[in-house]
Amino acid sequence: MKKKSKLKKLLIILIILVIIAIIGILVYNFFFKNDQEEVKVIKSIPEYDYNLKETATDLYKDEFEKLDDILSKKDVNYEDYAKEIARLFIIDFYTLTNKQSKNDIGGTEFIKESMRDNFIEEARSTFYRYLEVQSDNRNQDLPEVSEIKSVEIEDTSFTYSDDTEDDNAYKVSISWDYKEDYGYETEANMIIVREDKKLYIVEMD
Repeated sequence: MKKKSKLKKLLIILIILVIIAIIGILVYNFFFKNDQEEVKVIKSIPEYDYNLKETATDLYKDEFEKLDDILSKKDVNYEDYAKEIARLFIIDFYTLTNKQSKNDIGGTEFIKESMRDNFIEEARSTFYRYLEVQSDNRNQDLPEVSEIKSVEIEDTSFTYSDDTEDDNAYKVSISWDYKEDYGYETEANMIIVREDKKLYIVEMD
């Protein structure tokens, strides 16, 4: 009887340990596991803190080279700079084929830092909302920007939420196409401001 009792207790302990292990794995996967693998950076413009990732599309890589060329000049042409980051933002943000999950938001490095968190949250709950995790055998029809059709620029001003006005700003109007048309936006207007030597997107509609 004592042997049976000991075996029963041992079996109960083993079952409890297995259950605890399963719960631990589930909790880790749900709350702590990062759904994004680290992506290698293949080129940088360190002075402006821009990075080119290996997962970027060929179109984005081509435009990044143009940005690098613009910023390598002794006297940077800020209109060209503004138009180029508008192109890069649109290509990266509206291309979902290379994104790992809804947390892998494109174009964030071109958004003003103080506005970046709000931008990410809004993107995560709208355009990126239904994006499945790439490693989960994703089978979705996803947009990929194939061409920037036109970019127009003009001087403008921008008023911040604290009513301070910045006269050193650009309004950029841009249009684009996708490899496949799924009914997403194909044109936008954005406001780009300059802080020191760097440009940031602060508004888009």
